[in-house]
Amino acid sequence: MPNDKRPVIYDENLNFFRNLILQARLVWLLMRDPRVPLWLKAMPIASLVYLFSPIDFLPDTIPVLTQLDDIAVLLIGFRLFIDLCPADVVEEYMQSLTGHGPNWQVQQQAKAKEPRADSDTVETTVIDGSYTEPPTEEK
Repeated sequence: MPNDKRPVIYDENLNFFRNLILQARLVWLLMRDPRVPLWLKAMPIASLVYLFSPIDFLPDTIPVLTQLDDIAVLLIGFRLFIDLCPADVVEEYMQSLTGHGPNWQVQQQAKAKEPRADSDTVETTVIDGSYTEPPTEEK
């Protein structure tokens, strides 16, 4: 969907479990937001109810497969909830969770110029930062 204006909720720089935690935190924030419709907030709750209910899509004959369908229902419910929430609200919370805006980028600052004794100018680049020495290991 090239024309999709929805915010990206999966960061390629993070691993699967960090993205899972990010989505869970996003669901929590969206559940508490009054701008999200009440009927929509029933979706993650229904996913959690299914997780703890004794009724399963797959019977408990195959041990690992039954846990996987529980997790799949939970993840699909959370993802569907996020997709159906208002895009501006999701983007606002994603910006607060990830710490940057939707089109963040590093911008180069203007270079300071200091006049020399002669008429030439020298370009100076200032780098702000802090330095701490690592702790020394005692033998």
